Amino acid sequence: MADLFMSGITGALDTESIIANLMKIKQQPLQVLNQQKALIQTKVSSLSNLFGALNGLKTLIEGSDIDKIFSTKKALSSNSNVLSAEATKNAPNLTMSINVIRLSQTEMRASTKGLSSLKETFSLSGTMTLRYWKDSSNFITYEINYSAGQTLQDFVNSINSSQNDIKASVYYTGSDYRLLLTEADSSKSSKETGTNDNVIEVNGLPSELYDENIGALETLQNAQNAAIKIGNSTAEITSPSNVFTDLISGLTINVKETGTATITIKEDFSQIDSFLNNFVSNYNGINSIINQITGKGAQFQGDSTIVTIKTGLVRLLNPLINVGLVNYSDKDGTISLNTEALNNLKNSNPEKLKDIISNLKNSYSVQLNGWATSLDTYRKIGESQMSIINQKISVLQNYLSRYEERLRKEYAQLEAFINQMNQISMRLQDFMVSLSQMTGGKQK
Repeated sequence: MADLFMSGITGALDTESIIANLMKIKQQPLQVLNQQKALIQTKVSSLSNLFGALNGLKTLIEGSDIDKIFSTKKALSSNSNVLSAEATKNAPNLTMSINVIRLSQTEMRASTKGLSSLKETFSLSGTMTLRYWKDSSNFITYEINYSAGQTLQDFVNSINSSQNDIKASVYYTGSDYRLLLTEADSSKSSKETGTNDNVIEVNGLPSELYDENIGALETLQNAQNAAIKIGNSTAEITSPSNVFTDLISGLTINVKETGTATITIKEDFSQIDSFLNNFVSNYNGINSIINQITGKGAQFQGDSTIVTIKTGLVRLLNPLINVGLVNYSDKDGTISLNTEALNNLKNSNPEKLKDIISNLKNSYSVQLNGWATSLDTYRKIGESQMSIINQKISVLQNYLSRYEERLRKEYAQLEAFINQMNQISMRLQDFMVSLSQMTGGKQK
């Protein structure tokens, strides 16, 4: 149990004020250490911010594939309601007219009879053979079992769980509930519905769904391939779906409605603009941090490591400045992208622009690695210094705690002694008064 000390017992000493003043003197080294720690913390924080900004630019630079962003193509449609298009780098630069003759359709077929309610069940068990034609010569067959006592919805569920080519559902005609079979994906079959030809065929339907006079299924919608014509050609190009892949090397189009639209394929330099805009933004972010920490009176004013980074950043900009791609501000060191010069160079000499950006990437990549390493070392030195100061602070705080405890003990003892002396003095005074009274009484 810690000792208890009571101060101010006698009122003769202002113990708390005395101890506070003594502690204030003793705490001066602690205040100096905390000030040193705060200064180093500020420096480490600034170094961390700069390190993060440099890493951001490093990630942008090293993560950019210059060959890819200069080989990207785009396909533009004159009427996006009729069709849209995409192009890869293998697509040739061209302009062509596309006439969309018809769109793709999935075949839809329904049973020729139905049930009076969804609760009504089949009377017999059996197996339905479901045939799906991939093209005019090839088909896939599925066997679907059904049982007496099953509902139409049970049968639909069995069909859907057995395969993925045909989607089954309940079709309500207004008077009864029938089985509806639809192609799940038109692109899986190139066969079209003909007079006596279907994509979906069945055999062995439950008797409740089959009208012998009409047949097993009736066709509600024909299967149809999409068809287009290119330019003045009279030949139709067909596709099972509304997507025409590699119509021309590297070109894919998606038709949406009948009509005519023009497709233009050309280089897509938007990724170049994005890269340079991001570069400018990252560069200015780094420059702003450096200006803040190296300004007059700032913690890194005149620091050679930070100043070297700033001058190096500017020096590596020369390839962009020399061709007018960026504007440099002598006032604060910020840069801005010259979009007019960039567009001119993209159109007139894209290979030169590619060389400039490639060299920019290579030079910055090397320097950023070196700067990041230097800053990280610098930061770790600061963190090490803070660790040493923290140890000193801890030792000094322990010492001050023990010193204060000793002061309180000593002053408590002093007050106890004074209190004892006061009591002796009071007893002497009482004794003298009593003695005086006794002596005075005998003389009378």
